[in-house]
Amino acid sequence: MNLALLMGNRFNPWHLRPFRLLPNKPHIVCFRAESEIQRYFSERDDGSARFPIEPIFFDTQAGNPLIRIKNRLLERYAHREPRILPFADRLQQFDLIQTWELFTDWTEEAVNAGSRFRIPVSVMVWDNIPFNMETSPAIRRRKQKVIESASLFLVYTERSRRTLLLEGVAEERIIRINPGVDVELFVPGQADRAAWGIKEDALVLLFVGWFLPRKGLDVLLFALHELVHHTRLEKRDIRLLIVGSGPGRERIEQLIERLGLRQHCLFIGSRPYSEMPSLYRLADIFVFPSVPTPQWQEQFGMALLEAMACGIPTVAAASGAIPEIAGDAALLCQTADFVALHDALEKMISDANFRTSLGQAARLRAETYFDVRKTAAELAAAYEKLLGKSF
Repeated sequence: MNLALLMGNRFNPWHLRPFRLLPNKPHIVCFRAESEIQRYFSERDDGSARFPIEPIFFDTQAGNPLIRIKNRLLERYAHREPRILPFADRLQQFDLIQTWELFTDWTEEAVNAGSRFRIPVSVMVWDNIPFNMETSPAIRRRKQKVIESASLFLVYTERSRRTLLLEGVAEERIIRINPGVDVELFVPGQADRAAWGIKEDALVLLFVGWFLPRKGLDVLLFALHELVHHTRLEKRDIRLLIVGSGPGRERIEQLIERLGLRQHCLFIGSRPYSEMPSLYRLADIFVFPSVPTPQWQEQFGMALLEAMACGIPTVAAASGAIPEIAGDAALLCQTADFVALHDALEKMISDANFRTSLGQAARLRAETYFDVRKTAAELAAAYEKLLGKSF
C-alpha cells in the first residue's frame, strides 16, 4: 500500500505519529514544501516519525526565474500569498492520497491527481470556521471543487464536522476520529528543576507554542503581572517557562521588560519532541491562553493534549474546540481576557487539592479518549471503509 501525505509546509512529528503506527506498515511518502513555518516545525523533529520526503515548491522558490522574482516582489510588497507549483503527475503511483484542508494548494493538486488517475483522496479538516479562508473567488472555487471531488473527509472534532456540513459536505462522507497523543511517552513523573535553575518550591506556569498573538502569550503576561503583585501571592516564587520560537519573540521580550517580569520568565526555546514530556513535568500549571481571530480558532490543541497526558493541571481559554477536547479536565476561562485568566490562575494556585484532582482527571481523559494508538486504529478503519479492503 502506497500512501501519499500532503501537508505542504506544515509537517511536524506530533501530527505524523498516527501514520507511523498504522497497521501493516504502508509505504508513506510526505510531499513537503520548505518555508519559515516548516523550519520552525523541523526544530522539534527528533526523527521519531520519519518518512521519505518528496519536495514540492512554492512559485517563489522554483519555476521560471523571471516569474519567480516577480512573485517574490509581490509577496514582499503586495502581500501576495505564494502558490504551490503543480505536482499532481507525481502522485500517480499511490493507492491513496491523504491531504489537509479544503482551501490549500496541495489539496487541489490531490483532487486533480485523484480525478486523473482514479486514486481515492481523503481530506483531513481541522478548520472549524464555516466558509473560512474564502478571500478570493479562486479559493471559493477550489473549496467547492474539493467538496465535490474528494472521496472522504476526516475530522478531529465535532466543530469541524458541523463546519463541513454547513459547507455542503454530505454527512455520510465525513468520519470523525479523535486526535491522539502518545500516552506512553507523555506520562506523569518527576522533573529535574535544578537542571533549569528552578527552585523546588517555585510555582511554575508553562506556556508551549508560537509567539503569534493568537496563541495568547501576551494575555498570559498581563495576567502574570497581576499574579506577582497579588497581595495573597506576592510571597510566592512564580515562574513562567516559555517553550517555543518563531515570529514575535522581539514583541514578547519587549512586553516582558515593560511589565517588569524579567525575573519571572524563562525562555527555553524550541526543543526536540522527545524532550517535551520532561518539560511538561516541570510545571505546576499548564496555561493554554488561545485567542480566536476572524480566520482561526483553536482547532484541537496538541500542546493541551500533551499536558493532559502528563497529568498537568491546565487553565485554558475557551477558544474553538478547546472545551470539546478538555471536557471537565481543565479549568476554562473567557478568551482574550487577562482578568478572567488571572482569576482562573489565582484559583488554581491557591488550591493544591484542586490542582491534584484536575491533573488526575486530565491524565484519565487523555488515556481514555486521546491515545495515539486508538487514533491510528480509527484512521486505518476509515481507510479500509474507503478502499473496501484491509489497510
